Amino acid sequence: MTTLDQAPVTLDTEIGPPAGLVARHRKAPPPPHEGLHYGWWIVLSAMLSVFVSLGVGRFALGMLLPAMGEALNLSYMQMGWISSANFVGYLLGAIWVRQLLPMFGERRLITMALLTIVVTMVGVSLANGFFPLVILYTGTGLGSGVAFVCAVTLIPHWFATAYRGRASGSISVGAGFAVILAGWAIPMVNSGMGDIGWRLGWGGLAAVCLPLALFCLVMVRNRPSDMGLQPFGADPDDYRTGHNLTKPIPRAAARFRGAALRRLILRLGAVYFLFGATYVVYITFIVTTLVHEHGMAEGKAGFFWIWVGFFSLFCGPVLGALSDRLGRRTGIITAFILQGCAYTLISYSGGNEMVIYLSVFLFGLSAFGLPVIITASVADYLTPERAVGAIGMLTVIFGIGQLLGPILAGLMAEYSGTFTPAYLGATSLVALAIAVTLTLPEPAK
Repeated sequence: MTTLDQAPVTLDTEIGPPAGLVARHRKAPPPPHEGLHYGWWIVLSAMLSVFVSLGVGRFALGMLLPAMGEALNLSYMQMGWISSANFVGYLLGAIWVRQLLPMFGERRLITMALLTIVVTMVGVSLANGFFPLVILYTGTGLGSGVAFVCAVTLIPHWFATAYRGRASGSISVGAGFAVILAGWAIPMVNSGMGDIGWRLGWGGLAAVCLPLALFCLVMVRNRPSDMGLQPFGADPDDYRTGHNLTKPIPRAAARFRGAALRRLILRLGAVYFLFGATYVVYITFIVTTLVHEHGMAEGKAGFFWIWVGFFSLFCGPVLGALSDRLGRRTGIITAFILQGCAYTLISYSGGNEMVIYLSVFLFGLSAFGLPVIITASVADYLTPERAVGAIGMLTVIFGIGQLLGPILAGLMAEYSGTFTPAYLGATSLVALAIAVTLTLPEPAK
C-alpha cells in the first residue's frame, strides 16, 4: 500500500477542484490594498490578548508572589505549586482548544477566555489560603492557554509566509507592556497599601484587562475571506478563489505527513518543553531572588522587572524578522543562546547590579519571542488549518515543561537555600535545546 509519505503529491491533488474549474473562477489580481490591511488590526488584537493572557495572567505573578508569600506565610515549595497550578490550567486549555474552536471560532473563544482570566484574577485577589489560590490560578491558566493558542493560530491565516515571523513576533510586545505595568504599579501599590497591596494589585490588573477583552470581541475576525481579503503579502498566483473561499496551496506542507510529521512534532516538542521548563524559572523567581537572596527592596527589584518588560518589547519583532530573513532555526538558536547567558549571569551575579542588568537585558531580548517563532515555524511546515492541531499539541508539551519547572526550582531552593542551582540547571537544559534545534529541518519558502 502506498502512503502519503511515499507518494508524490501533485498540485491538483492538494487543490481539490480540477484546474479548469479553478481557472474559470480565478479573478484578476486585486489592485494594491489602500490603507492599513486589516491583518494588522488582528495583530493588535492578538497583542492585547497576549497582554492579558500571558503578560498579566501569568507573568505578573513574579511581582506579586513575594508579597503574597509573606502575607499568607507561603513556603518556596508552595509558591512553586501556585505557579505550576497556572500551567495545569494552561495545559488543559491547550488540550481543549482544538475541540472548542470548531464550536465557537477564534473571535468568541478569545473573548470568553480573556473574561475567564479577569474573573479568576478577581477571585485570587479575594483568596485567603494556599488551596483557593491554587484552584483560582488554575482557572487563570485555563483562560491563558485557550487565548494564547487562538491568538497565535490567527496569524498564519492573515499573513503570508514571508511576513509571519515579524507579525507573530509583534504580538509578544503585549507581554512586554504587561511586565512593565506590573513592575511599575505593583511595588507602588504594595508600599502604599501594606498587607492588602497584593490584593489590590490583582484587582487593579483585572480592571485593566476587562476593556481589552471587549476590544478583542469587537475587532477580531476569524479569516481574511470574512472581509473579502487575502492574507497580507499573499501572491495572487499562489491562491485560488471559488465558492467564496480563499485557501493557500499547501506546497511546502506536502512533505510533512505521517511518520515525517511525527518526527517533526517530536523534535519541536522537545525544544518547546525545554524552553517552558527553563524560562519559567527566571520569570517566576527572579524578583524573589533579588528580594530574598540579594536583600533588595521590592521597589528596586520591581525596577529590574520593568527593564525585563522594556527589553522584551523588542525581542518579538527583532527575532521574528531575523527568522524571516535567516530562517526559523537560526531565530530559535539565537534566543536560546541569549537565555543561557542570562541564566549563567544571574547565577554568579553576587548582587552586582551591572551583572543583573546584563542578565535582565539578555533575557528580555529573548524570552517572549521564542514561542511565536516556534508557532510561525509550525505554520510554515504545515498548512494553517493543520497547524492548529500541531500548535495545540506543542502547547500541551510546553505546558508540561512550565508545570515541572517551578516545582523543581522550588524544591532545589528549599533544600539549598538559594535559586542558583535552579538557574544553572536551566542553563544546562538550554544547551540541550540548542542541540535538538540543530536537527530541525528548515521550512521551505
